[in-house]
Amino acid sequence: MRELLTDDKLNLEELEKQKDIALISDDVSSREELIESLMKYLKLTRKQRRYSDYYSVKIFGCNVSDMFISLAYRFKFESPIPMNETFFISEPDLYYNKKAFDEGDINLCFVIGYSGSGKSVLTREYEGSDIEKISLDDLVCVKDHYTMADLEMMSEMLYSFFAGPGAKYYISIKERDVFADRSEVFVEFIKYAKKYASAHKDRKFILEGIWTYLFFDDPSKFDKYAVYMKGTSLIKSKLRRMKRESANTPVESWDRLLEFGIYAGDTTFRDSNVDKWRRHFEKKKETVIKQEDNYFTLLKQNIMAQMNRINDCFVHGDADGIRSISRKASSDRKMDLTEKTFIIEECKRALADME
Repeated sequence: MRELLTDDKLNLEELEKQKDIALISDDVSSREELIESLMKYLKLTRKQRRYSDYYSVKIFGCNVSDMFISLAYRFKFESPIPMNETFFISEPDLYYNKKAFDEGDINLCFVIGYSGSGKSVLTREYEGSDIEKISLDDLVCVKDHYTMADLEMMSEMLYSFFAGPGAKYYISIKERDVFADRSEVFVEFIKYAKKYASAHKDRKFILEGIWTYLFFDDPSKFDKYAVYMKGTSLIKSKLRRMKRESANTPVESWDRLLEFGIYAGDTTFRDSNVDKWRRHFEKKKETVIKQEDNYFTLLKQNIMAQMNRINDCFVHGDADGIRSISRKASSDRKMDLTEKTFIIEECKRALADME
């Protein structure tokens, strides 16, 4: 059994001297160094990886594999998920400049994601008279849905745009030229919103919609604002939207499908911008990365917590502790079957490693 390092020697510098320990430090400076650290860890025996994970949790608060996943989003220059799979697989949500927006140092936030991805849910924490939320979807054939009086009650920013420089965009679907440049209204409004927010520092503004990164190729133009990006996959978002739209009357649903059908081609031809924007903001130190809250995320968290307990028992030679974890999992009727099976099997492996 490997001798444990005492608490006074439990530091990264001391651990890096150990040939049978491989950690991924949070001060890794490049993608190449990150991959090299992971390869060193993977070449260890299972027993050695248990010690490595134990020390990683002690120093960094997570095991080596979780450390790699976390840092991978800082250094990757390409998506870790192949482009043809991003339609099906969700990525983490990104919160760029959230602290500055929450504290009022920045007063304009762009919330971006596919329709149905959960953008509105993400911004539920922002309520109050000093917060003005605008859905960029409302710019589409706005005359069919809102009078100018409605716009004035909804949003001072929206009203001032359509009453002023954006008056020519206050149109219905019947007035819409389907052959016109469909990006124009979004581009002009977003430019206007930046100026408007700058002139109204006493208020906060949140603009929701996928159109931001579909029609702006250069994400660096948004570096001085807050940008929140939902990572929900295209397919999952569309299924959510279909469920949501099914609550409308058939006429309402058909009208909205017609309107957005005009723009459907743009989401296909410009979808590479989604990846470009994610790669840009993922690497910034001001960005907080958060996994989407769902069943699989919770399951992974529960399993990893149990894994850390098993490894803790293992490195301290506590075989009875491992057996206790296994017994509790076996008798827990509320525990997910996948979680239960994994924990019991991992306990068996850990006991075998102690022999």
